Amino acid sequence: MAKKLFALMLLALLFCQGLFAQNAETPYTGTENKDKKPVVFRDRLIMDIYHTFWMGMPTSVEHMKFDPGFNVSAFWDFKIKQKPLAVGLGVGVSYYTQYSNAMLKYDPTSELMKYFILPSSVEYDLLKMNYLNVNIPVEFRYRNDNGFKFSVGARVGLVCEVSQKYKGDDPSNPSDTLRIKNLRIENRMKYNVDVYTRIGWKFIDAYYSFQLTPLFEAGKGPKIYPMSVGISLSLF
Repeated sequence: MAKKLFALMLLALLFCQGLFAQNAETPYTGTENKDKKPVVFRDRLIMDIYHTFWMGMPTSVEHMKFDPGFNVSAFWDFKIKQKPLAVGLGVGVSYYTQYSNAMLKYDPTSELMKYFILPSSVEYDLLKMNYLNVNIPVEFRYRNDNGFKFSVGARVGLVCEVSQKYKGDDPSNPSDTLRIKNLRIENRMKYNVDVYTRIGWKFIDAYYSFQLTPLFEAGKGPKIYPMSVGISLSLF
């Protein structure tokens, strides 16, 4: 997954670099009705760093208090001339984690994805789910001259990976050590839709997002959704 993540982030950065190459002062060569057209005045690279609350988790599953993740988005910012409002359109990569005491496995009898809780006698160092998607964000922005800013947006994405890593005792034979990465996460949704908002001052914001689509198809797995809270840094 690390290689995929690096490649996706590289694509986002290349996209951003291409946007930066645009002329910010005179993006249009025509002379007619210039004042009525939105002006591309700034390109932006934003990183969101957050903790995820997993909504809909089975009450029997214990999970850690901190599930870190991040989102990187490269935007093309369209500002309406003489107004503090703008529209941002771009491309992004989102990554979520979930640490718990339960393995996600496919049950061939019921054809469902289920959480299987590890016995308390099993010791382990790592049990983490990874969730990765690439997305297209669209957001509406307000920016005041004093530095205050506010934005609200939505993302439509393509789910690239849902996997789970485990390192610890072999549950079937605790005397042995087991290290696996389970890529067979069946019945996962192929796309995702989420909404988000940022509010802050200059280069730093408070960040909130909620995914409207579950990780798994309806009736075929745990009905879980990521809800994330964190900070945003405007890098450019």
